[in-house]
Amino acid sequence: MSLWTLLISLLLVAAVIAYVGDVVGRRVGRRHLRLFGLRPRATALVVAVATGVLIALLAFAAFFFLATDARKTILEAEQVRKERDQLRGEVERLGGHVSELEARAARALGESERLERELAAKAEALKLAEEEIRKLQGEKELLQQAVEETRKQLEEREVELGRVRAEVERISAERQALEAEFDALQQNQVLLLEDLDKLRQAEAEAIRRAELAQKQTEEAEATARQAQARLRAIQKEIDALEQERQRLLGDITTLDAERQALEEQRNALREVNRRLQDQLAAANQEVFDLKQELLRLSQERSAMERGLEVLRRQLSNDLKDTVLAEGRWTSGPLQPVLDGVVHQAEVQARVEGFHGVLVPEDLPVADWRAPGVIQARAEGVTLDGKVLLQVRYVPKEKRFVIGQVIAVRELPPPRYQPERVRRGLEALREASFERLLKAGVLPEKVTAADLSGAVIADFQGQISELTHNVVVAVVAADDIWTTETPQLIYQVLYVP
Repeated sequence: MSLWTLLISLLLVAAVIAYVGDVVGRRVGRRHLRLFGLRPRATALVVAVATGVLIALLAFAAFFFLATDARKTILEAEQVRKERDQLRGEVERLGGHVSELEARAARALGESERLERELAAKAEALKLAEEEIRKLQGEKELLQQAVEETRKQLEEREVELGRVRAEVERISAERQALEAEFDALQQNQVLLLEDLDKLRQAEAEAIRRAELAQKQTEEAEATARQAQARLRAIQKEIDALEQERQRLLGDITTLDAERQALEEQRNALREVNRRLQDQLAAANQEVFDLKQELLRLSQERSAMERGLEVLRRQLSNDLKDTVLAEGRWTSGPLQPVLDGVVHQAEVQARVEGFHGVLVPEDLPVADWRAPGVIQARAEGVTLDGKVLLQVRYVPKEKRFVIGQVIAVRELPPPRYQPERVRRGLEALREASFERLLKAGVLPEKVTAADLSGAVIADFQGQISELTHNVVVAVVAADDIWTTETPQLIYQVLYVP
C-alpha cells in the first residue's frame, strides 16, 4: 500500500469516528443521559473524550494493520537494535583484529629482516672461523715441522755432545797419562840431579886424583859432558811437555765452555720445545673451541633456517597474488613491454627487501594479442629470498556498456530502516564487484571502483525520505573494460 492510500484511509477512519462521536454526543446531550450518575454535560464530555481516544486507537490500529513495513519495523525494532549493536561490536572487534594482524605482519617482517641480518652476520662469522681454523691448521703443521726439525737438531746436538764428551774423556785420559809421564820425568830429573851430584863429587875426587888417574879424569869429563847434554835434552823435553800440558789445559777449558754452551743450547731447545708444546696444546684447545662454536653456529643456523622457512611460507602466503608491476601493451613488439614489467617487479621486490625475482620460462606469449595489460604478481618466496613471479596477460575487452545494470536489490523503506538500507547497499556493492570479477575485470581495478562508504552515505541521504520499499541497482556510468577502473553509480530503478 502506498503512502497516499494509507493517509487517505487514516483520514477517512478518523472522520467517520469523529462523526459518529459527534452524533452520539449530541444525542446524549439532547436526551440528558447520565452515565455513572454524572451530570448530562459531564456525560457529554466523557463521550467526547472517549470518542477522541477511540479515534487515536482506531487510527493507530488502522496504521498498524494497513502499513505492513511499519508493523514489521515496530515489532522488530528491539531485534534490529540488538543486531545493530552486535554488528557494531563485530565491526569493532574485526577492526581490532585487522589492526592486530597488521601489527603482527609488521613484526613478522621486522623479525624476518632481523633474522636475515643475524644469519648474514653468523654466516660471515662462520666464514671467518673457518678461515681461522684453516690458518691455525697451517700454523699447527708449521709448528709440527718446526718441532720435528728441533727434535732432529736436538738429537744431532746430543750425538755431538756425546762425541765431545768421549773426546774430553780421551783427552783427560791422555792428560793423566802425560801427567804420569811428567811425574816420571821429574823423578828421572831428580835421579839425574843426584847422579850429577855424584858425578860432581866424582869429578872433585877425580880432580884430586888427577895426578893419579888422568885417563879416568878424561873419561869422567866425557861422561859429565854427556850427562850435561842429556840433562839439557831432558830439560827441553820437560819444557815441551809443559807447553803441551798448557795447550791441553786450554783445550779442556775450551771443551768445557763448548760443553756449557751446548748444555745451555739444549736447555734453550728444551724450553722452545716446551713452549711449542704449550702453543700446540693451546692451538688444539682453540681448534676444539672453534669446532664447538662452529657446531653451535650450525645449530643456530639450522634453527634460523627453520624460522626463515616459516617466515618464507608466511611471506609467500601474504605476498600471494600481490601485483608488483603492471604494463600496458597497446601495439608494437611485446618483448620490450614484458622486459619493462619484469624490471619494475625486480626493483619493487628489492625495495621490499627481497633478493630479486624469478620469472617462469614457459610464458604463452604466442596467444597474447594487443591491446592489453601485463601484470607481474607474486606467487611466493624461494629459499634464497627471491620472489617467484606469475606473469599474467589480460586483453582489453569491453564487458558492459554505459547504463547497463550490474546488480539489483530491493531495499526496505529508507526512512524507517536506514541501517538495513545501508547493509543492503553494501551487499549490492559486493554483488556488483563479484559480477565484475566473474566478467574478467582485473581485481585491482574492481577494488578501485568508487563505491565507498561516502558514496553509499550520499545515496542513502538522497532516498532517506522514501517510506516504502525501493528497488536499487548498481549501473555502469561508462563502458566497462577488463583493464580499466569501472565507473559505477547507485540508481533507483523502481518504487512500488
